Amino acid sequence: MVVACATLAGRSHAEPWAITPRIGISTDYSSNPELLPLDHTAEEHVAGLLDLPLSYDADGIEIVIRPNGRLSNSRGYSSLASNFAHLDANAQWLTDRESATVQGELARDSSLYFAGGLAGGIGVRRDAASTSADWTHLLTERSQFQFDGSWNQIRYALPDNATSLVNYRYISAGPTYAFQLNELNTLQLIAGVGQYQSLNPLTDTPFYNAITQSKSASLQFGYIRQWNERWKLTTTAGYSRSQDRENYYFGPFFLQTFKSNQDSTIYSASLMRQGERIALTGAVSRALQPTGFEYLSQLTTATLGATYTRSERWDYAVNAIWEKAANPNLRGIELSGKYSNVVLTANWHWTEQWLISMHAIRVSQERGPPTINIASNEVSVDIVRQFLRHDL
Repeated sequence: MVVACATLAGRSHAEPWAITPRIGISTDYSSNPELLPLDHTAEEHVAGLLDLPLSYDADGIEIVIRPNGRLSNSRGYSSLASNFAHLDANAQWLTDRESATVQGELARDSSLYFAGGLAGGIGVRRDAASTSADWTHLLTERSQFQFDGSWNQIRYALPDNATSLVNYRYISAGPTYAFQLNELNTLQLIAGVGQYQSLNPLTDTPFYNAITQSKSASLQFGYIRQWNERWKLTTTAGYSRSQDRENYYFGPFFLQTFKSNQDSTIYSASLMRQGERIALTGAVSRALQPTGFEYLSQLTTATLGATYTRSERWDYAVNAIWEKAANPNLRGIELSGKYSNVVLTANWHWTEQWLISMHAIRVSQERGPPTINIASNEVSVDIVRQFLRHDL
């Protein structure tokens, strides 16, 4: 992705590039930053924040390359306060009848902070690489066709005796057809296929191990209702099936394959309201998704977000997410996990370039069997300086 962006930049070196840096400092307190069930202690941390978005915008092409990260005094990646380093890239191309988007990411962060408590319930370093692309073509004034695909690979720095997470590669693709009935109503037909492949053996004994795989297909119908300028409803509903395989080995020798099917109704619904001062978003969904376990997980999610702009200097936000993952296992044990995160935020725009953000956070997770409940309460303050756009 970065190579593609560099190529575009070479073709249009005379066009406007710009950078808008952001730097800051963050202080936080957490009652259980490692999300440990027993013998946990509270910690305080200080971290530096860096965000360097480099952008290009001209002639129907938009490019953003964004290095960003967090460097704190915490050690390793086992904490909610862990360091992270991301390199994000996005390129968009637009004409009267077509549009295309390509995205990419390289990341090193914590499985707790960015994957939630669903990723095995332990905090370890997570190395991620991903890319996605979509192409949309306007067939008529009322209908359009879209095709999208994605690839991502996740690797965890697990201890030698850990078996709760697997490194994996996930590839998915599918078309979407949309037809606008009128100004307010749109229908969709959405199809998709995916392949999930574990990359490290699931060690049961010193000699026996297994490699797992899930191949999935789905079909959904969608409905979009734009009630007015402020309210919008988006819904989808359908069916998904995944064929799960587990190949058993004795040392380097293949022994046998176990197969099973995973059937699931899938759906999503989101309601959005955009006003001058208040913005609201609520959504629920169920889908087969990768979460770092042996196969695709049936992931059920509910989210709620609200923002209130009181004045030019003050605005407030609340964001909440609840997730439940059902993780099948061909050996007869279904592991499950629940995760929730609630964040209350108050932003004070001290000046046009200085921002002070205050956060109160509640993180909780439940995993098992046997069932274990873990929670952490946090408060943090971020002071961020945004510099003016600088043309290159």
